[in-house]
Amino acid sequence: MLSPYRVIDCTDERGQLAGFLLAQLGADVVLVEPPGGTPARHLPPFAGDRPDPAAGRADTERGLWHWAYNRGKRSVTADLSTPAGRARLAALAAEADVLLWTGRPGEEPIDRPALEAANPGLVIVALTPFGLHGPKASWAATDLTIGAASCSMSLTGEAELPPLRWGSPQAWLHGAADMAVAALVALQERARSGRGQLADVSAQVSCLQASFCYAINRAWQWPAMRRSGDGIDFGVYKIRWTYPALDGEVSITFSFGAALAHYTVNLFRWIWEEGGCDEATRDTDFIALNEGLFDGSVPPSEAVRLGEIVTRFTSRHTKAHLAAEAARRKVLLAPIATLAEVLDNDHLAHRRFWDDVHNPEADRPHRHPGRFVVASDAPLRALGPAPRLGSHDDTEPAVAGNGAQAAGNGAQAAGNGAGPSPDGGAPDDAGTDRPALDGLRVLDLAWSVAGPYVGRTLADFGATVVKVENRGRPDLTRTTSPFHPRNTEVPMEGSGLFANCNAGKLGIELDLGDPDDRETLWDLVRWADVMVESFSAGALDRMGFGYEALRAANPRIILLSSCLPGQTGTLDMPGLGNLTTALFGFTTTTRWPGRSACGPFGAYTDIVSPRFGLAALLAALDHRRRTGRGQHLDLSQAESSMHLQAPALLDAEVNGRPFEGRGNRDLVLAPHGVYRTRLDSDDPEEETEAWVAIACADDTQWTAVAGWLGRSDLALLTVAERHRRHDELDDLITARTTGLDATVVQDELQAMGVAAHRVQNTAGCLSDPQLAHREHYRTVEHPLLGPVVVEGPRFRLSRTPARITAPGPTYNQHEAEVRRLLAESAAGDPVTPASPTRTA
Repeated sequence: MLSPYRVIDCTDERGQLAGFLLAQLGADVVLVEPPGGTPARHLPPFAGDRPDPAAGRADTERGLWHWAYNRGKRSVTADLSTPAGRARLAALAAEADVLLWTGRPGEEPIDRPALEAANPGLVIVALTPFGLHGPKASWAATDLTIGAASCSMSLTGEAELPPLRWGSPQAWLHGAADMAVAALVALQERARSGRGQLADVSAQVSCLQASFCYAINRAWQWPAMRRSGDGIDFGVYKIRWTYPALDGEVSITFSFGAALAHYTVNLFRWIWEEGGCDEATRDTDFIALNEGLFDGSVPPSEAVRLGEIVTRFTSRHTKAHLAAEAARRKVLLAPIATLAEVLDNDHLAHRRFWDDVHNPEADRPHRHPGRFVVASDAPLRALGPAPRLGSHDDTEPAVAGNGAQAAGNGAQAAGNGAGPSPDGGAPDDAGTDRPALDGLRVLDLAWSVAGPYVGRTLADFGATVVKVENRGRPDLTRTTSPFHPRNTEVPMEGSGLFANCNAGKLGIELDLGDPDDRETLWDLVRWADVMVESFSAGALDRMGFGYEALRAANPRIILLSSCLPGQTGTLDMPGLGNLTTALFGFTTTTRWPGRSACGPFGAYTDIVSPRFGLAALLAALDHRRRTGRGQHLDLSQAESSMHLQAPALLDAEVNGRPFEGRGNRDLVLAPHGVYRTRLDSDDPEEETEAWVAIACADDTQWTAVAGWLGRSDLALLTVAERHRRHDELDDLITARTTGLDATVVQDELQAMGVAAHRVQNTAGCLSDPQLAHREHYRTVEHPLLGPVVVEGPRFRLSRTPARITAPGPTYNQHEAEVRRLLAESAAGDPVTPASPTRTA
């Protein structure tokens, strides 16, 4: 899909997923490495556990982070600290479409103005810890401290233990996935204007998406969400998702709300049949129970009692038996799989997900996570092994590649002013800064979180997105907190999660059992460039709106289908992303040593997969502009999300090593942990706990910490010695931090150049000066609730920034405007995108 494009990848391990995704989509990606190789080559785990074999060169070729995220790229070495290295980078950038960079402001290895002057069409994407500007822009940061800054860590782990990091480093990878999306949004805009721009990606903001918007709870006058192991603490009551089995653990979407209660009914009917509960429990009105738990008429102990019944039931059966029966009975249950079980998953084998890659340093091919989406018209590339260091130093990229630049900034349709706009119109004059996706028309049939986040980002950058709903089957997010205080006055209209996931969209209500409404949906199909849906596999076909039928009505339409397992295969799995999180390895890797799995907070793959869907969708739009052909994109939440733990999967595949829960410990950095601090009595959110994350990224940072602890005698400890004495060092740090406010610890250590950040929940995020500087929280007008707060975009574009004008629509709010759009489209008149701030 992206074969005409060249990408210069100047990232390190923090951002190389971005170039990998663009390479899978067909771009020619040139990895620019320092003479000793990208740091990813030197990060454990290593193939064969051999970081320093006698043949020194192998040290740079056996790192599994490098194997995971640099496949399909070409390696060019350049010492960017020297004039010759910078000149080489300038020559590469002059012949490129996109340049990717990671670091902190002030560390740029590039002269941005000079590169932009030499190549006005160049899109530059920068991933930094907190953004290119603002009070924290220059702060030291690691994967651990970014998680602490972005609310997600405060929600992960067991309540009685410190907040917990994700099992394998993933904070930067959220930002890297957003880098790929930002590059493609900017290229869409460049097709119209001919001009490049700068995309500013903040890892902190990217990771905020993993909080499912619960960072805005306080702004909606709702209690802070708390961590509760692998479950949800709603404040008024808690639910568990992890339950014991005879041979491990399973995850169950144990929910009482209107959108999912029927699955819980099926579960208790099953339990009753096996003698596990009485008839009264079997016949519980779970929707009324949910309402009672929230209004206090039902005690929280009732949710505990039901959970204990489920525990006794699941503990009598194996994972395989529970999974097979759950599929038959329509119960939302999945085994919590080890990484070895993920590698042997028959569904992934049936879908041919794995790429068999024979790395020259290995004695046999190994399975790597493969294509992240199944595309019907332009399949993704099966990438070969990661390149040897400097393997393309002696080649001229403009000749040795896939011909990207021959069709790039000059002749390519998406180049400097030659191509049509995203909706197929004529190119604008240079200098017109319309929204990046202005004119793009999107039909949104998605529900819950994963699918709607795709439409939300498209709307942020100017697309007209029409969300279709039916109040007879309410969107799950309408039934999920945080709830506005006026929610009881306007039921199903007061959810902050719905308002956030669907901000900027137009809303219309259709009943597809009604012939007239079905015809309206067909009119929307003919109007749209893109359709997004997130029903269970095959459901759209059963409704009569499968891709072949859509293509017959609109040959140019691009359909993105997002579901847990994908549209084909051996696995029938409706439900939420907590099930794929369990079955595909995320839950088992996020845990404390010797304790039950915690998993990442919530339905984790729901918030990972939208970036992959957006990348595929934007690439398909670019492909359609050049070919005129639409296509069907089959996005499996499981397959796309697994790329965030590719190194751990490769460790299991290459070294046969089972993943060991490490809590907050790191394979490289030490000390590395989350430490209790003094409570701040002025902040009611932190009445029970306050924490700070500290990570020593190098010897210099450790020397500073040792001095701060008053233990200069420890300042010269090597990192190996610090790992051996980690328990002792944790005790020393805890003794120092317990008497101090978390913000004081954070600020004192940052002043010394040490990566540290308080663990922020909703209040901390809402008062964060860096997020305020980036205008991450936006106040918009809700037609029934008044002013409400939603989140801003996941990245910033310098010339065509996002515009957030409204929260998610109320039921049928924009029917008149949508029907006007359809009438104008049918008449062949120019379609003016409607403003979602108006009401019907």
